[in-house]
Amino acid sequence: MQITIKNFSVIAIFAAATLIFSGCADETAITTEKITKIWPAKILTLELAKSEHLLSYPAVIDSSQLSVLAFEIGGLINELPIIEAQKVQKGDLLAKLDQADLNIKLQSAKAKYSNSNKEYQRAARLIKSRAISRSELEKRRSTRDVDKASFSSAAKALADSVLVAPFSGNIAKVAVKLRQVVQPGEAAVTILGTGGLEATFNLPSSIIARATADTRTASGSYITVDAAPLLRIPAMFKEVSLQADVSSQTHEVTFSFEAPENLIILPGMNALVWFKDPSLVNNQSKIMIPLTAIAIDGQQKYVWVVEPESMQVTRRNISLVSGVGETLAVAKGLQVGEMIVGAGVSYLSQGMIVRPWSIKP
Repeated sequence: MQITIKNFSVIAIFAAATLIFSGCADETAITTEKITKIWPAKILTLELAKSEHLLSYPAVIDSSQLSVLAFEIGGLINELPIIEAQKVQKGDLLAKLDQADLNIKLQSAKAKYSNSNKEYQRAARLIKSRAISRSELEKRRSTRDVDKASFSSAAKALADSVLVAPFSGNIAKVAVKLRQVVQPGEAAVTILGTGGLEATFNLPSSIIARATADTRTASGSYITVDAAPLLRIPAMFKEVSLQADVSSQTHEVTFSFEAPENLIILPGMNALVWFKDPSLVNNQSKIMIPLTAIAIDGQQKYVWVVEPESMQVTRRNISLVSGVGETLAVAKGLQVGEMIVGAGVSYLSQGMIVRPWSIKP
C-alpha cells in the first residue's frame, strides 16, 4: 500500500493534535493536584476553660528586712570579723571600735557616781537629825544625778562601740575596713535578712481599673528570676499605690515572697511577676487561644476556622480581651466546639484543605 502525500499530512496533523491534548491533560492534572494538596496543620478544638490567663510585668527586687548599720560614736575599728555574702545569726559580732579610752571613761564615771551617791545617802541620813541643811541635801542630790547621767552616757558609748546583727541573714555590704577611723552615723555594714523580699513594679491604670474586690486575695501569683526562669516562687499581693504617676499613669504595686533555700536573691535583681488578670479573678470561663493561632490584617485580628466535613479553612475575624501572655481570651467571633488552625497560619489561604498534623514514629 502506498501512502500519498495527502494521507501523510492528515496523519501528521492527527499525531500533533494528540500530543497537544495529552500535554494539556497533564498540565490540568498538575494544576488540580496543586489545588487539592492537603496541608498538615496543628488543629485545635475550642472549649471553655476557667481562666488561668496570667499577666507578667518586669519588677525590681527589694527587701523589707534590709538594714544599714552605723556606729553612733566615732572611733577606730579594731575588729571586723565579717566579709560580704557571709551568713550571720542574730546577735553575732559584726564590728567593734577600739574600747581603751571608752573603758577608762566608763570606770572614771562609775567611780565618780559611786562617790557622789554615797555622799547623797549620807546627807539623807543626817537630814533626819537636822545635822545638815535642806539646801546641802539638794546640792548633793543634784551632784549625784549629774554623775549618774555621766555614768549612763559612758556605758552607752561603750555599748555603741559594738555592732551586732539585729537579725539572721547575709552581709550585703561592708563599707569600712579594719583600722579605719569612722565618724558617727557613717554607714558601716549592710545586712540582708533571710525573709521579707519584695518585688515592685508599675501597673497601668487600665489594669487597676479592671480589678475587683477579690484581687488582693487571688492565688496563683508567682515570681521568676533570670537565674532560674523555670522556678516559680510563690508570691502574695502586698500593697498598691493609690496615686498614679502623672507622666506614665501607672501605679506602683508590691508583691512579697520568700527566697528559696537553694537560690540567693538579692535586692536590685530583676524579676518577672506573674499574676492573674484582675478582671478574671472570679474564674470566668472563656475561650483561650494561643498567639500562634492569631493572624493580623492591618488592625483586624483573625483565625482560620476548619470545616469539620471538608477540612477546608475559612478566615474568621475575631475580637480579643486585652492582655499579655502566650494565650489570649476571645471576646467575640468564635464558639465552643469549633476547630481552628493553631500554628503556621501565615501559610494558609481561603479554601485550602488541611489535615491534623502528627509526628510519625
